[in-house]
Amino acid sequence: MSPRQRDRVRSLVADSEAPIDAQTVAAELSVHVTTARFHLNNLVEEGSAIAINLPPIGVGRPRVGYRLVVAPPVDDLMLMLVARLGETPEQREELAAEVGRAWAAKHLPSVAIDAELVPDPVVLAETILTRLGFRITDVVSAFGQHEITLCGCPLEKIEHELPEVARGVVRGLLETALTAGSPALAAQYAVAVRPAPGGKCELRLNLAQVADSTAR
Repeated sequence: MSPRQRDRVRSLVADSEAPIDAQTVAAELSVHVTTARFHLNNLVEEGSAIAINLPPIGVGRPRVGYRLVVAPPVDDLMLMLVARLGETPEQREELAAEVGRAWAAKHLPSVAIDAELVPDPVVLAETILTRLGFRITDVVSAFGQHEITLCGCPLEKIEHELPEVARGVVRGLLETALTAGSPALAAQYAVAVRPAPGGKCELRLNLAQVADSTAR
């Protein structure tokens, strides 16, 4: 049986609502039942399927049916790991911010910083956010304060279950982006992240000028 036919065996097992036996697979693929059983047993040996005893049709021995093993969702495992970042939401948010800083540092473009030039904080924010897969949906700026609404889709699963972790990651990556753009700029702004009202996977990012820049 060719690799393509082996894939068809796997597909038949996956598409079947009930355990499927070798006779059915052989009939569907027009191959000998021994060949079908050989490749079904290979699925079992590799851990992709399990064999189940089925009642006989009429008089005879029980049949053997096969069904695929459904792997547990990786997202669930990831959430369980992330949930152990800290014992409280506040601890998880701070630790997530550290992860966000490292994530940003890994993906920021390598450019020389001009000490005399203070870049636009919104441009810096948009650069790192879009680079990491976020989508900016709205920007409102007034009197040196900037409010950026973004789709948090890269963190949608985490945001739904552990919103404090999503907020921490975004805050951390923005703080690093500001520092990389201009240390002076980073000292001028405080970064805050909160859910956008009514947004399914949206976050509201605030860059607020601090009254005393030496306090940061």
